[in-house]
Formats: sequence, structure tokens, C-alpha cells
Amino acid sequence: MELGPCQQNEQHGPAAVANALKARRRSVQEGQETLQAILAVSFILLPVLFGILEFGDVVHVWIGQSAAAAMGARMAGERGEDDAVVRQRIETELADAGLDPAHVQIEITPAYVHWSQPITVQVTSTRRIAIPFPPVHWDIPITSTYVGRGEVNH
Repeated sequence: MELGPCQQNEQHGPAAVANALKARRRSVQEGQETLQAILAVSFILLPVLFGILEFGDVVHVWIGQSAAAAMGARMAGERGEDDAVVRQRIETELADAGLDPAHVQIEITPAYVHWSQPITVQVTSTRRIAIPFPPVHWDIPITSTYVGRGEVNH
């Protein structure tokens, strides 16, 4: 009796059982590799992504504060003093940059200057950096300082 093509490739006995177990182990191992890849993405790459986003937010705040401090130094130099007009201009620049002026400290020194004397504007805020995996939180002070020159004689 001759065996057909399908029957010739079939194995019987201990070799068939061993091959079946190997195939099953291979499929379980592939599932474990998938799980490891998911865990690697979740616990390694996601915190890196959140860190990049937080860094971008800090840079945004720093750029906005720097622009406001520069404009404040120009205005303070033109006016020769620290007054409400200068502070209002700094607050307007902060709001235009999308920052809340209520959470920013503005320091202008000295209060009055004469022709060509320096007047310094310092804008400072604190940003909270939060990365969820692992839970990491830092309060980072961000400071921008510009120096203008007095353009008036009092």
C-alpha cells in the first residue's frame, strides 16, 4: 500500500510530540517578545517623550520672558525710570507670549537713571516640570535679565 503525499509528511510517535511542543514554545516566546516591546515603549520611551514636551514648554516660557524683559529694558531706558507704564508694557508682552503676568516677578533696578546710565529689568517665574513615569517633579526658576541705557536727563 502506497502512502499519499499528505500522509508521507506526517510524523508519528515521540518526534511528532517534540515538534508540537517546540512550535508551542515558539508561539509563547513570540507573545513574550511582544509584551517586552510594549513594556519598553511604556516605561522608557514615554517618559522621554514627556520630558521633551516639558522641555519645550520651559523654552517657550523663557523666550516669552526674554522678549518681555527686553521690551521692558527699552521702555525703562526711554522713560528713565521704573513706573506703571513700563510694568504695564512688560505685562502686555508676557500676555502676548501666552504667559500669566500674575505668576511672574518683575524687578527693575535702579528706580531712576540719568543719561547713559544702566537700568536692569529682571523677569522671573517658576515652572513645575512633571514627568509621570516615574513620578518626577521639579520647580525650576526661569530668569531673564536685560540691561537698557537711560535716554533722558532728570
